[in-house]
Amino acid sequence: MTDQLTMPAADIPRRQSRINDFNRLWLGQSISAFGSQVTALALPLTAIIYLDASSIQVGLLATVRELAFVGLMLFFGVVVDRCRRRPLMIVSDLGRAVVIVAVPIIAWLGTLRMTYLYVAAFLLGALAVVFSLAYRAYLPTLVKADELLTRNSRLQATESLSDVAGPSLAGLLIQLMRAPFALVADAFSFLISALSIATIRTPETPLTAPPSADADRPEPDGLGRRVFSEIWSGLTFTFRHPVLRVLAVASAIFNVFATMMLTIFVIYAIRIAHLSPGEIGLIFTGFGVGGVIAAASLSRTMKLGVGRLLTAGYVIGAGAIAVLPFIGGSTGPQTASLATVFVIAGCAIVSANIVEMTIRQAVTPHELQGRTAAGFGFLIGALTPLAALVAGLLGDQIGPRGTLIVAAIGVPMSVPWILLSRIPRIRSLDSLNQTARQERQA
Repeated sequence: MTDQLTMPAADIPRRQSRINDFNRLWLGQSISAFGSQVTALALPLTAIIYLDASSIQVGLLATVRELAFVGLMLFFGVVVDRCRRRPLMIVSDLGRAVVIVAVPIIAWLGTLRMTYLYVAAFLLGALAVVFSLAYRAYLPTLVKADELLTRNSRLQATESLSDVAGPSLAGLLIQLMRAPFALVADAFSFLISALSIATIRTPETPLTAPPSADADRPEPDGLGRRVFSEIWSGLTFTFRHPVLRVLAVASAIFNVFATMMLTIFVIYAIRIAHLSPGEIGLIFTGFGVGGVIAAASLSRTMKLGVGRLLTAGYVIGAGAIAVLPFIGGSTGPQTASLATVFVIAGCAIVSANIVEMTIRQAVTPHELQGRTAAGFGFLIGALTPLAALVAGLLGDQIGPRGTLIVAAIGVPMSVPWILLSRIPRIRSLDSLNQTARQERQA
C-alpha cells in the first residue's frame, strides 16, 4: 500500500478525504447495527408483553421479516445497480426511522395491533436488505481494491461487536423505557446514520447501462422482462466466475446445515443439556466475541494469504460445529466448553465471511455489484427457511441431539468444494484479478 510520505502532494488531501468518508460510512453502519439490536429484541417483546401474542404469532413475526431477505433480495439488487447507492442508504435509514417510531406512537394512542407489527417487520427487513446491498456495493467507490479487505474487516468488527454488546444495551433500554417505547432509541440511531452518510463527499462512480447476461442477446421488451434479465445477469456472473461459483455452493451447504444447528440448539440446550437462558446467552455471545477477534486480527492472519485464510475459516468453522453434539459434562464445564467452541466458530466463520465478501467486491464490475451481491445472498440463503423447517421436523422424529449430529455431518460437506478448487492457491486479490484477466483474454 502506498505510504502518504511517498505520494504526490496533490494526492494526499484526496486520500485523506476518502479516509474521512469511509469513517462516515463506518460510523453510520456502526450506529445502525447497534440500533437494530434494540429492534430485534423490542419488536417481539412488544408483541409478547404489550399485545399478549402467542408463540405462532411471534414466529410469524420473525418469518415475515425474513421474507424480504429471501424473496425480494434479487429485485433489490436491480434497484441498487440502477440507482445511486448513497441516496439509497439514506432513504433506507430514514424509512426505518419512520416505521420504527410509528410503533410507540400507535401504542401510546392505544391502537397497536399485531397487523401493524407484521407490516413493520416486513418493511424493516426490506429496508435493511436495501441498506446492506447498497453499502457493500458502495464501498469500492470509497476505497481502493487493495484496501477492501482491511475496510471490510472494520465493518465486520462493528457488526460482531454489536452482536456482543447490542443485546445488553437493548435489554437495558427495554427495562428503562418498556418494550414499545425503547424503539425510539433505534429510530434515533437511524437518523444519526442517515446524517453521517449524507456528509460523505466522495463522488459516486457513475453507473453504466446494466449489461445483459449475454451481450449478443437483444434487449427484452417490457419492464418486467428487463428486470428479470438484469437479475439473471447477476446470477450468471456468479455461475460463470470460477471462484464465486465454488464459494456460492460451499456457502449454501454450510448455511443449510448451520441453520439446522442454530434452529435446534436452543431446544437441545434446555431439554437435553439442562442449561439456563443466561447460560445459553453466554454461549451465543461467544460467537460475537470470536467475530471481534477475527476482525481485529485480520492484518496478522492475512500473512497466510487470501485463499489459505478462507480455507482455514471453512475447515475450522465446520470442525467447531461438528463437535457440538458431543460436548457433555456438568453444567459449568459444559457451558464453558460450548462457549469456547462458539468463540472458535465465530472467529473462523467471520474471517471467512470477510474474505469472501472482499473477493466478491474485488472481482465484480461496478455496475454489477448490487445484483451480484443479491444473487450471491439469494443462492446461499434461499434454502435456510426450509432448513429450519427440516430441523424442527427432525427434532420431533430423532430428537435434538440426533438433529445436531445430522448438522455436524452436513456442515463439513462444504469443505471439499473449497479444498479441491483453486481457492487455497490464491495468494492475494491482485493475483486473483490477474488470473481472471488472463482467462478472459484466452
